[in-house]
Amino acid sequence: MINAAKSVQYFGVFLLIEGTLLILVPDLFLSFFLLSAEDVWVRVVGVALAILGYFYFRMGSWNFRPFLWLTTHSRSFQFIAIAIFVLLGMASPMLLLPSGFEFLCGIATFLLLKKEG
Repeated sequence: MINAAKSVQYFGVFLLIEGTLLILVPDLFLSFFLLSAEDVWVRVVGVALAILGYFYFRMGSWNFRPFLWLTTHSRSFQFIAIAIFVLLGMASPMLLLPSGFEFLCGIATFLLLKKEG
């Protein structure tokens, strides 16, 4: 398995954990970002994150390069979208922490893909 695929696989585990926490203990998890879970939609997002985590993990284990490249685009887009939400006052700046982590992981995957040809 190439290193870029491993980085996507590790990120898949991160998404699975994040999704599981949003499903099982949303208020506890969100309190770290000064947020709260007010309705079921937070848990629905947790399910979506867990599913994405599964895709990331499986595609990483298969070294599926087109997917690896797509993750670099999507992780950059999500960071830009969250940053715009924060700038417009629609979201807490604390959301930039996990979003920034995701962005940095996307950059790492991009660099690994470039290096590995």
